Amino acid sequence: MRIDAENSELRQIPIERIDRNPENPRIIFRQNELEELLESIRTYGVQVPISVYREGSRFVLIDGERRWKCCLKLNKKTVPALVQKKPSPLDNLLLMFNIHALREQWDYLTVALKLPRIIKLLVHELGREPNEREVSEKTGLTRGAIRRCKFLMDLPRQYQDELLKELNKPKSEQKISEDLFIEMERSLKTVERAMPEVIENKDIVRRVLIDKYKKNTINNIVDFRKLGRIARAENVEADKGKARQALRKVFQPNSYSISLAYEESVSFAYSERDVLSRIEALSARLNDLGPEDLDEDVKTALKSLVKRALALLKAQE
Repeated sequence: MRIDAENSELRQIPIERIDRNPENPRIIFRQNELEELLESIRTYGVQVPISVYREGSRFVLIDGERRWKCCLKLNKKTVPALVQKKPSPLDNLLLMFNIHALREQWDYLTVALKLPRIIKLLVHELGREPNEREVSEKTGLTRGAIRRCKFLMDLPRQYQDELLKELNKPKSEQKISEDLFIEMERSLKTVERAMPEVIENKDIVRRVLIDKYKKNTINNIVDFRKLGRIARAENVEADKGKARQALRKVFQPNSYSISLAYEESVSFAYSERDVLSRIEALSARLNDLGPEDLDEDVKTALKSLVKRALALLKAQE
């Protein structure tokens, strides 16, 4: 899905006859970005025509809302535009998605808020629910991006609104991010599958974790991944009761961090499993080697490893 430039008419259109596309997923226009574009248009004019379709005596934007906004601020009378035939409701959305998939990454939340609309229109077209591959092919989004957007789609509206308000700020001033919510939701989903009893009210847990992040009790977004590892304690033969207790404590409004919960519950078990995996990989590699394959550096390293292993085994006796 793309703009059909060959069958479009390039013309100068009066600014006042152009309307914003109500289906445009892009709802965040950061002031600093607009100011940079405005200065460029003030100096060089509109270098890339906007794209519109005719709606009666007016025109509706398909691509170029920022350029149009800047022209309005600069009191320009007309703007160069490619005029094409009116698309179907589905094509209207897909055009905007595919244009930006090639040019720049939208904020995930703006995509997430429109994906249900696209899926609904695809259901009408296909007669069934589209799969992830079909949504990816239609929108130009990667399947990974679609999965990330789905976490934001499923957020309660209050958190979507909170995130939207934050995203309107310059990047340097944002305290919470889309990545925060994506990592948190992914981890809580894992916890719900492995230890559903530790989350009595998911909304309260969300608020506690967000507050801890804002207070720097949780100082790294990646720490949220440890919640899933704690919940899967049984997989590494760690104490499930201790892991359950750690999760319940970290989900309470206190100064208890995810990192501390991980260290006190499952860290040692995961470290042991990591060591075992490395030993098994090394053993398999050594089985493929003959004496002639060993240079002096490898021999020295192996002797040191054997010495250390024997010392550890002797200490266990």
